[in-house]
Amino acid sequence: MSVAAPRPPRRLLAVPLAVFALAAACAAAMVWTLERQDRAQLRAQVADIAGDHANALQRAIGLALSANNALVALVREGQGTVTQFEEIGTQMLPFYPGIAAMGLSPGGVVRQVVPRQGNAGTIGFDQLNDPRQGAESERARESGQLTLAGPMELVQGGLGVVGRQPVYLEDDLGQRSFWGFTYVTIRLSEVLAAARLPQLIERGCRYRLWRIRPDTGHEQTIAASTPAASADAVSRVLTLPNGQWTLSLIPAAGWGAPGVLALRCAVGLLFALLMAYLAHLLVALKAHERGLAHQVAQRTAEIQATQQQLRAIIDAVPDPLFEIDLDGRCCSVHSQRAELLVAPADALVGRNVTQVLPALAAQSVLEVLHEAQSRGWSTGRQIMLDLPRLGSTWFELSAARKPDGADARPRLILLARDITQQREAQERVQHLAHFDPLTDLPNRTLLAERARRHIADAQARGEQLATLFLDLDHFKNVNDSLGHRVGDILLVAVARRLESLLRPQDTLSRLGGDEFLLLLPSSHAAHAGEVATRILSAMAQPFQVEPYELSTTASVGIALYPADGDSFDTLCQRADAAMYQAKRGGRNRHGFFTADLQARSVRTLQIENALRRALERGQLELHYQPQVSLATRQIVGAEALLRWRHPELGQVSPAEFIPVAENSGMILAIGEWVLRTAVHDAKRWLDMHLPLPAISVNLSAVQCRHPQLPEMVARCLRQAGLPARRLELELTESAAIDDPAAALAMMEQLHGRGVRLSMDDFGTGYSSLSALKRFQIHKLKIDQSFVRDLDADANDRAIVSAIIRMAQALGMQTTAEGVETEGQLEFLREQGCDAGQGYLFGRPLPADAFEAYLRTHRDNQATAEHVGS
Repeated sequence: MSVAAPRPPRRLLAVPLAVFALAAACAAAMVWTLERQDRAQLRAQVADIAGDHANALQRAIGLALSANNALVALVREGQGTVTQFEEIGTQMLPFYPGIAAMGLSPGGVVRQVVPRQGNAGTIGFDQLNDPRQGAESERARESGQLTLAGPMELVQGGLGVVGRQPVYLEDDLGQRSFWGFTYVTIRLSEVLAAARLPQLIERGCRYRLWRIRPDTGHEQTIAASTPAASADAVSRVLTLPNGQWTLSLIPAAGWGAPGVLALRCAVGLLFALLMAYLAHLLVALKAHERGLAHQVAQRTAEIQATQQQLRAIIDAVPDPLFEIDLDGRCCSVHSQRAELLVAPADALVGRNVTQVLPALAAQSVLEVLHEAQSRGWSTGRQIMLDLPRLGSTWFELSAARKPDGADARPRLILLARDITQQREAQERVQHLAHFDPLTDLPNRTLLAERARRHIADAQARGEQLATLFLDLDHFKNVNDSLGHRVGDILLVAVARRLESLLRPQDTLSRLGGDEFLLLLPSSHAAHAGEVATRILSAMAQPFQVEPYELSTTASVGIALYPADGDSFDTLCQRADAAMYQAKRGGRNRHGFFTADLQARSVRTLQIENALRRALERGQLELHYQPQVSLATRQIVGAEALLRWRHPELGQVSPAEFIPVAENSGMILAIGEWVLRTAVHDAKRWLDMHLPLPAISVNLSAVQCRHPQLPEMVARCLRQAGLPARRLELELTESAAIDDPAAALAMMEQLHGRGVRLSMDDFGTGYSSLSALKRFQIHKLKIDQSFVRDLDADANDRAIVSAIIRMAQALGMQTTAEGVETEGQLEFLREQGCDAGQGYLFGRPLPADAFEAYLRTHRDNQATAEHVGS
């Protein structure tokens, strides 16, 4: 049972973010409102300042322009003539601050000006026709209104404005006519000073006084601070004759206060962060509360699951489980199998182990409990109980100290594991480790243990001991013909019959296959021979194996302690050597180990070990002996003969090392090397045009039985590039006759590949003529044992003559081996033998020497042909 852990609530992040966004929005709104209020208040203040200065400027200009009214009154009063204008104008100037000059322009041409000093240059100035002032002057005349022209460069220097008042006079008829202009020239700097515009910079404002030119419609800056006011300035309009002037003001620092705004934003952000943090704390607190609740639920579920799992584990334990105090009193019992308890569970609770178990078992239980109390655990102790329903049952005890409170009485958990089957399995394994599973005889391991013990006893007592190595003769035929099951039954019957012949102290062991070894303590040579004789007699009696009555024989080798060895391995090896000697002697006999056998065994082992490295060390070589046509004395072939020269053993005879190679399996690799070397040499001589029609290579019986022989021969021929018809393989009679069907199949494959076959040493084996006629044999080779005494032995002559006649009848050629005399040659030629091989024609030669021999033969043949021609 488990409680799924809640996923991290999204509100843990969503709620603080939402609160932060809301608080930030509120703070932003508050900052925006305060900024609007501050900006509105600042604009109002700037607008008041602009209004004050605009009014002052307008009053100053209006005061200066009002002088035109007085001048107009003078002109009208004098009906266009103003006498004493200079005096009157001079008296008027102090009353109009900012006027640089005033004058009269009858017809638009300046005629009078005050003060005259500095303004004399304006006398005669035609205002209506001036390119700069003409348009504005014309507009004033047409409108009849006071106009203000400028700013412009004054003749006196500096900037100024000109206020022109057109004057119209009425005649007696009331007709109005244009008289001219009165004008005042206002120095702009004085007017602006009167309006205190430069003080605006001191008050932290930037200003710009500007107007729209009536002639172009473009803005014209009259006066401005540096820098001037920008587009979002507060403006106040001055209404002046012939147009408007505008005063624009803006705080030098702008409408906002960046420092105040940054402070307000920081306070707002801090407020939003604080509110988000408070929301995070609140949400985290709620999440922590939910987490605690979930942990409590999860721990509760885990405890319940652990209890259920523990209960399931306890229920799954098939062995009894006890809770026992240190004195051996049983506090609780749990067992799924009641038959494993010495009494019902409820009857055991409260009772002491000494009351319900045998004394020895109870003592073992108490020792286990005390060991577990001192060490914390105890395991491995075994007891056996006689249970009412199961009988003898073995238990392995394991105990552990149970953790309890400080004041509680110590208790321990004791597990009694039923190991009866394990004990039985161990006993079976132990039995299998020391006994043969088929015959139930001691195996080599147990035999070696007993042999060492008996050898030690014999050495101490000065006695002898005999080992008999027994091998059934031709047992393989039983397995091959009747099957391994019948062969196994026969082995068991042989074991039982052998056991019946032995003393109680003797040991019979099966080493494997059909080999048995007998160990006879306190036995001398005579007794060992008697036992061997009895064994051979017993083996001669038929065995009834199911429906088959089988007869078998045995070969027995005997080795004695201490004469033949002082260790089991030595005795076993030497008894084995004696057994093989008995087999070579004809089987169904026994033989004792001798020093001669030891010497042959050592020699055989020495040859085998040296032969394993002979190929890679280049110690093997081929010699070639020519085969000559008896009719023409021409070379018709050569036989490749294997030679082995060892640096320590010297020249080793093939008759000695070939059987060793066959028994050890090395003959396959050696035979392939011989074939490969021979066909390569033959190919080289063929390319040199030497007279060698074919090369003969001997095959051992082991090679003939190998299924890959045809493929190996074809591969060697293909690699050398030698035509198959130039290779002749020589088989022995035994290789062909042991398994005629397999031999026939192999011969057909070789024959199909173009390879010629011959039968070597014909007449020395047990050839089946019916099989011989079916074999793909090209040639019979007459063994040298029949050729050697042809000059003196009539029987040999009869046998050789019969072989030649039979070969001719079967369409086979014949080659005689061992031809050494002219008499033998003459007889063989008379009988129709095709070819001969022997010392008379040439000894076996190494490849280089044989190549020279071929060259000499070719040269002699060429010379003979030349002489004959």
